[in-house]
Amino acid sequence: MTTDPRVGSGGAIAQRMFQAEQAVSHGRSPFALCCRRGSSMKRSMTKLAAAIQDGQGTGTGDNYKPWIRVTRRVSSPCSNTSVVPVPHLTRLTHYLSRAERQFALFIWWLGATDVREQYPLWPWEHVHPAVQLGDDSQAIHPGMAKIAEQAGIPLRNYPGLSLPWILTIDLLVTVSAAVNPSRLIGVSCKPKEILDSGSPSNREIERLELDRRYCLHANIPHRVAHPELLPNELLVQLHWLAPMESFIALSSLTKTSRYQKYVERLKGTAYDRPAWIASSEAGKHVGWTTQLEQRAMRIALWYQHVDVDLSRPVVLTRPFSPGGAELRRREATRWFGTT
Repeated sequence: MTTDPRVGSGGAIAQRMFQAEQAVSHGRSPFALCCRRGSSMKRSMTKLAAAIQDGQGTGTGDNYKPWIRVTRRVSSPCSNTSVVPVPHLTRLTHYLSRAERQFALFIWWLGATDVREQYPLWPWEHVHPAVQLGDDSQAIHPGMAKIAEQAGIPLRNYPGLSLPWILTIDLLVTVSAAVNPSRLIGVSCKPKEILDSGSPSNREIERLELDRRYCLHANIPHRVAHPELLPNELLVQLHWLAPMESFIALSSLTKTSRYQKYVERLKGTAYDRPAWIASSEAGKHVGWTTQLEQRAMRIALWYQHVDVDLSRPVVLTRPFSPGGAELRRREATRWFGTT
C-alpha cells in the first residue's frame, strides 16, 4: 500500500491536479463552468498543484512539510506567527499563533515523538494518516468533503474552483503505542474565552466540529487545547530548558555511561545544596567541561531525569524542588491517554 496520504482509491491526487492544471491551460477543464475569471482559476490551480507535487502536508519528523508555511504573505498583524526550531527536529516549524507555538513546546516536553503543525485534512478520499507511520492495516479515510456533507457544514471552495478549501488541524501529535494504541492525537488550539463567551461564531464551532469528526472517522483521539491556561512559569522554564538539538544528538549524550553517572550523582546531591554546585561537582566527577556539564543539566531537567518542579522558578543558587516528574506524568496522561 502507498504511504502517501494524498492518494486514495480514486488515484494519485497530485497527478489529477496536474492534469487539471494542464486542462485549464488548454481550456478543457470541467471547472471552467464554475469559474468567473479563467486567469484567476489558472493561478489557483497552478499554486495548488505545485504545493501538492512538492509534498506539502506529507512526511514525518524532519521530512514533514506543513501544508501552511509562514511567509510574508501569510503573516498577520493580528496573530503572532513564527518559524522556530523545536526539540528533536532539525527542521523549522511553522505556527500561525503564539498559542500553537506554546502548546507544541508543552507537548514535546510531555514526550511526543513527533508533532506536525498545520496538518492537512484532505477533502478527498485518502489513505489513513497512520500509514505514514508504517501502519498499513488502517483503512482509507473518506476525506473532509464527505465528512462535512454528512455534518451539514458547507465547505468553502478555492476562488474560481469547485475544489473545497483544504482545511488543517493545528497539531497532529505522534506518541508511542505504549502511551496510546492509536499513536496519533489531533489537537485544536482555541482560546477558552471564545468558547465560554456564549456567542462564538458559528464558523468557529463548525471548524472544531470538523476537526473532531475527521479524527473520529480515523479513530484518532481529538483534544481541544486552551494554551493560554498553561502555567506561565512552566512555559518560561520550558523555553529556557528546551534542547534545540536533533534526537540523534540528544541520544548520543543521554545514552552514555557518563551521562547516567552524572544524573545519579546530581540526584543524590542537588536537593540539599545549591543546584549549580551539585551540578558542577557531578560534571567534574565524570570529567566534563563546564559547558558540557551545563548542557547536560538542562537536558536532565527537560526530560525530568532529575525530578525538578518546573511550574515554579528554578533558582540554581538554591536546592532543586521535586515535583516535575509527577506533573509531567499527570499531564501526559491527560493529553495522550486513551480517555
